[in-house]
Amino acid sequence: MLAPMPKPPFRRVPRPSFNALAALAPWIWACGSNGSGDLDGGSGDGFGSVDASLVDGAPADTDGDGISDADEGRFDPAGPRDTDDDGTPDYQDPDSDNDGMPDADEGHGDFDGDGVPNSEDPLNDGPAPAILLTAISTTFNSPIGIDYHEPTNSVVMSVNYSAGTPLNFERIEADGSHEPFSTFSGLTDEVKIATARSGNPGGFAVGDLFVGNGVDGQIARITDGGATIVNPWVDLPGESNGLMRGGLYIDRTGVFAGDLIAVTTLGQVWRITAAAQPTLLAAVGVHLEGVIVVPDAPARFGPIAGKIIAGAEAQGLLHAFAANGSDVTYSLGVNVEDIDYISPKENFFGVNYGTSRLLGAAASDFEPMIGDVMLTQEGVTAPTSGLFRLRWDGVALSAEPIPLAAGSATVGQWEHTTMAPAGIVEIPPIP
Repeated sequence: MLAPMPKPPFRRVPRPSFNALAALAPWIWACGSNGSGDLDGGSGDGFGSVDASLVDGAPADTDGDGISDADEGRFDPAGPRDTDDDGTPDYQDPDSDNDGMPDADEGHGDFDGDGVPNSEDPLNDGPAPAILLTAISTTFNSPIGIDYHEPTNSVVMSVNYSAGTPLNFERIEADGSHEPFSTFSGLTDEVKIATARSGNPGGFAVGDLFVGNGVDGQIARITDGGATIVNPWVDLPGESNGLMRGGLYIDRTGVFAGDLIAVTTLGQVWRITAAAQPTLLAAVGVHLEGVIVVPDAPARFGPIAGKIIAGAEAQGLLHAFAANGSDVTYSLGVNVEDIDYISPKENFFGVNYGTSRLLGAAASDFEPMIGDVMLTQEGVTAPTSGLFRLRWDGVALSAEPIPLAAGSATVGQWEHTTMAPAGIVEIPPIP
């Protein structure tokens, strides 16, 4: 039983809008404490001209998050607002509620309708929105894995399960056409993919692709836009490590130094640097499948913040691994097949294996859930989605089903899923 974790106190009183403040500005200007036109009392903070911009109707935005200083409480009567009590006022803090999601991505709307703006609300309290899954018209031959290839703004998929011939990987263009991605072939079983994105703290080359090669403890790397295959790139020390059918993920948070995280069919969890140096983190003896690193934001994620999470499908459990290798399990009623972080301005794509089709959903459908973690279950009962939002409510962790909108495509069997700004035919790319 988890000990209750109190939700941080957030101010929920109505706040004056920027327009209201602007209307009062001439009076404030005349009656300011120092008569200098510096609304914060002439403290020498250099914001006299910024205050004047309020009179001119141009909102100041000190932290560049797209939300005006006025809306972030710089001029609140009680003093500048500091939602997360970290000592940095909201108008200077790019993550005002310390939920791991930049204010610039959350905006000042109110997705969950609780009266607290997104940028000041670490929890998405509203119900999961219904999503419209669309069957992408391009066809595939037995696809399994999928991930985003940033250099070409497209997705790469593993296909031709289970023999891997004539090739293992295809890249899908926005018009639905297929392009071979490398000459790699002959990889058998389920081939899961991890790709490196820009800004990864581990120093991986953007666009590099990592997969298990079907040999115990081995990982292959495909680089140079698919032209170069390093096989194996890593051969884990010891024996009986397991296959990489479980999952691979490059840490984007920096909590695990940006390492490649590998979970295996025999329950091992490894950290691997960009220099191909592996470190065993944990071994739990069960098939692990699906893996990500959760942002270190306790206000949003509670006990799994800053941890590696992976599914144990056969046991119906979610494992959470800390940096010291300790492991806590959660029974959430989901047999986890894959795990994704719901990034802002990214579409959803998932391999519907039973029909050899790709299903997609627009980024706008997921907007009320940005910054959350999504679990995918392989077996799906119509008319459900097989997708779940992982939620921390300040007391307990739960998995909330994500409903399907009317007219949505039917899901038969999920394999790998991903979020990506790319577009494919019916799902347009993010501008």
